[in-house]
Amino acid sequence: MGAAMVDLVEHSHAARTPSATAWVLCGGAAVVITSTMLVAATLPAWRAKRDLYRVLSRTCAAAAVGCLALDAARPAPPLFGLVLIALFLIPWWAAVTCRLRHEEAQ
Repeated sequence: MGAAMVDLVEHSHAARTPSATAWVLCGGAAVVITSTMLVAATLPAWRAKRDLYRVLSRTCAAAAVGCLALDAARPAPPLFGLVLIALFLIPWWAAVTCRLRHEEAQ
């Protein structure tokens, strides 16, 4: 993904993100988000706090699908980069928000 970021910067003036660059970045992002949830599913906390992790797993699945949709759309590189950052931030925002709500409820 790091090498693809260099290519994204090099093509920052282009009307659309190059196909190979988009595929590597979006595919890599989808794998990272999905892998994070698969690893989290092995933790004891996953079973103890199912309601908390259910929301997070659905959010991560939606973000991974969003990454694949971004790959298909391939907007201009600056917009591509911003949307990809937002797709990474959504699961973290959801995790923090759900965790804070979960702690307040207890």
